Amino acid sequence: MPLLQVVHFTWKGIQKPDTMRKRKEYIRLLVVGILSAAFVVILFLLSENEVHRNNAFVRRYPQYPVLNKYDLPIKFDSYYMAGYDNGKLYLGNTTAPLHLLEVDIKTRDTAHIRIELDVTDLPFRSVNIKFHPPYFFVMDGAIPFIFRGRVGDWKANLWMKDKAYFDKAIPIDTNRLYINTVSAQTQMRTLGHLVKLDDFKIVLNTGILEKQIDGLFDVDGIMAVSPNHRTLGYIYFYRNQFLLMDPDLQLIKRQNTIDTVQKAQIKLAETNTKGETEMKAPPLVVNRMASIYNDLLLINSNRLGKYELESMLKEASIIDVYNWKKGSYEFSFYIYNIDNKSIKEFSVHDQYLMALIDDELSIYELTEKYFGKYPSYQYSQKTNTKNPNME
Repeated sequence: MPLLQVVHFTWKGIQKPDTMRKRKEYIRLLVVGILSAAFVVILFLLSENEVHRNNAFVRRYPQYPVLNKYDLPIKFDSYYMAGYDNGKLYLGNTTAPLHLLEVDIKTRDTAHIRIELDVTDLPFRSVNIKFHPPYFFVMDGAIPFIFRGRVGDWKANLWMKDKAYFDKAIPIDTNRLYINTVSAQTQMRTLGHLVKLDDFKIVLNTGILEKQIDGLFDVDGIMAVSPNHRTLGYIYFYRNQFLLMDPDLQLIKRQNTIDTVQKAQIKLAETNTKGETEMKAPPLVVNRMASIYNDLLLINSNRLGKYELESMLKEASIIDVYNWKKGSYEFSFYIYNIDNKSIKEFSVHDQYLMALIDDELSIYELTEKYFGKYPSYQYSQKTNTKNPNME
């Protein structure tokens, strides 16, 4: 019995330190795990804060540069801005490609329009409608095809087929479109013209977009055209810069925004078996959407400057205003959310800023003190294709 007690005591003496060591090891692992998780959370919060904040700039918010006139329910959130003519805004619909909603901005009257095409057996993929009065254009750059018809008649004839692929296109006169495409020679994104003469001609300015990483994703951006179609703009999504060009795509100037992100912060995945490259992670978006008005360029950016409350991003979208002729930042203002939904597209015509917010059309009046008097535009009816510096 005593022997058993000694053996039992000895066995306990041997095991006790191991148990304590294991317990300490478990505690140490638990502490390391908690600290690691906390570190990851902190890094995530810091990265999220970096996405929305940049203390290097300060915005100016004057009193009432725009005044909300009314918000008009349009029933569906699938509308986009197709064009504007003589006080009427025309909205296309992504789910009903040949449907237009006409909105009289002053009276708020609406009318539904059905476009008729002379060819209906094309394999539509991503139809987009754009206006250059007196014409409207029905386009799909992935097929590719373009129909053209007269505003008010609403019948369009096949105007171009299988001549040029493009991602985006905006008509800048009756026979010429400003296009965003990928060059077959360089395999990089570029800007150009699609011009109708006796036949169609593609004119690219392959040197105007400045490559930083791959020349495809890093130079992606927003196309903008002034209401009179005499000034073309291109605003990079992922860096603090925009370009202004004349109708021949000759550079007028490059200008930086008030943000300080000079290089696109994107990560690309390896090319897949189909030769396609995709984003590896969500990119840092500096500029989201834009519109040109006279000498002013209006840009929506949800990057917060110094002293700005992050809670404002839940209430409104920020519009920064630049005078591109003076090369200056002028001021900023808010477009307020509707039912917690933020702006998805806006344009500026006459004395109005028109914004699509979910299934509402929000109309703001521009204050003359900050935007000047609105001009009466005469649209170009001619085509000018002289541009010796373009391919």
